[in-house]
Amino acid sequence: MSKHFLIIGGGIVGASLAYHLAQAKQRVTVLEQHAVASGASSKSFAWLNANYPDTPEYFALRLAALAHYRALAASHDLSSLLRFGGSLWWEDEGEAFDAHAALLARHNYRSEVIDARRFAQLAPAVKNPPERSLHAPEEAGVYLAGMTHWLLAAASAQGAVVQTGAAVEALEMRGRGAVGARTALEVIAADHIIVAAGVLTADLLAPLGFDLPMNNNAGLVLRSAPQDPLLDHVIMTPDVHFRQDPDGSLLMGEIFSGAFEPGRDIDALRAKVVDRVTRRLATPKPISIAQTMLGTRPMPADGIPAVGSVPGVEGLSVAVMHSAATLGPMIGRLLGEELISGEPAPLLATFRPNRFLPQQ
Repeated sequence: MSKHFLIIGGGIVGASLAYHLAQAKQRVTVLEQHAVASGASSKSFAWLNANYPDTPEYFALRLAALAHYRALAASHDLSSLLRFGGSLWWEDEGEAFDAHAALLARHNYRSEVIDARRFAQLAPAVKNPPERSLHAPEEAGVYLAGMTHWLLAAASAQGAVVQTGAAVEALEMRGRGAVGARTALEVIAADHIIVAAGVLTADLLAPLGFDLPMNNNAGLVLRSAPQDPLLDHVIMTPDVHFRQDPDGSLLMGEIFSGAFEPGRDIDALRAKVVDRVTRRLATPKPISIAQTMLGTRPMPADGIPAVGSVPGVEGLSVAVMHSAATLGPMIGRLLGEELISGEPAPLLATFRPNRFLPQQ
């Protein structure tokens, strides 16, 4: 039986949910307060990988997410959005490099240590190839904003309604059940609501009595004007990362961890990133920056996704995570199937929001 699902958020996670629910002939409404993919989904470096197996469950989830991207690419022409060129990684060196290579080997992740000669064969445009790097051939890069638009367009073709400029002021409650969402113009009723609002997720849940702790991180990503084809691989160096989208534009970002400090000199940082890429990549013409993107990555406080029912509230689910670039399309399928069938998805078992409830 068809239900009305109301999705709050028009980024990659909300778009995937809309796509999979609409494909299953459900009634779908998406509310986005600004424009489609206007948050982190348009400001992500969008490296698709399972390169950091923090836990066995998280590793399995990321492997499944990569497989889901491949399944989508096998069923649809996504050549303008996806590049399955693999990655070349040497963010760490020495003992730290050895430890990371050993970690991936223990998890049977498809990767190998290669020398400078092999690196030069794989990525001839990269200058001064390192003596050692990790080659992971099944990783990819995605034009994430384009992927988000593609999913929502496909959902709309199946009858989904996408409303932009529709900020949700509050969720409508009846007793302990969520029954709709209030915007400045209307109240939209629904059978089930899914909050996929990225960095705003916790703010929407807090008035309902559920504290979802977040540790959102900000960072800078640059997009260049198109260059001739140079790179198939995602390049991860000790001081900068870069890759090329199918349209020829280069995506470039600072290697960072933790918060992007307020008051930072953006012009100086942009120049530093471009200089670092220029030192490492031979381009036929100088790198010209087309976009400077300052984005905030939504991230639950423990670093892993929060997906599923909101504790204590009927008819309400949440889906928030890093990395949504890798995980978002598959999370939409898993959660969508779960909501329709009522059967819990085994891959999501350890990622439920109730882990944040106070311990009794």
